[in-house]
Amino acid sequence: MKTLDTIGIKPRPDFKQLRQALLRDGKPCILHSCGNLRAVMEDLIVDVGIDAKHSYEDVIMSVTEAKQLYGRRITILGGFDVDRLCRSAEPEIRDYVDFLVDRLGQDGGYALGSGNSIADYVPLEHYLTMLEQGWKRR
Repeated sequence: MKTLDTIGIKPRPDFKQLRQALLRDGKPCILHSCGNLRAVMEDLIVDVGIDAKHSYEDVIMSVTEAKQLYGRRITILGGFDVDRLCRSAEPEIRDYVDFLVDRLGQDGGYALGSGNSIADYVPLEHYLTMLEQGWKRR
């Protein structure tokens, strides 16, 4: 498995300093990052010490795959792909929320939410449906 060290890159020391400051204050280190982080996830988990990650896009890495790969070591946040949220009808949104809660939430370490920030092109009704169904399932 590739890590930053094996490809000759050292993790930024300020990430570690940030993590230490969060630890001193009793706060979790939550990473929001878009894009494909496969090459550096081990370093983020082991070396930096992130507690959770947000932002998942199905075409890059689905939230179910992220949970399988990293879910025993970090909390998985969100994962309802924004494109899916935009294009799905209400029953599909409710079914997908149920799927995520059942599949990813069964052993903890998962919090339902969008796969990324909610942009102005996301239909408000779709977003509210996701939230409502999540509240029903909590």
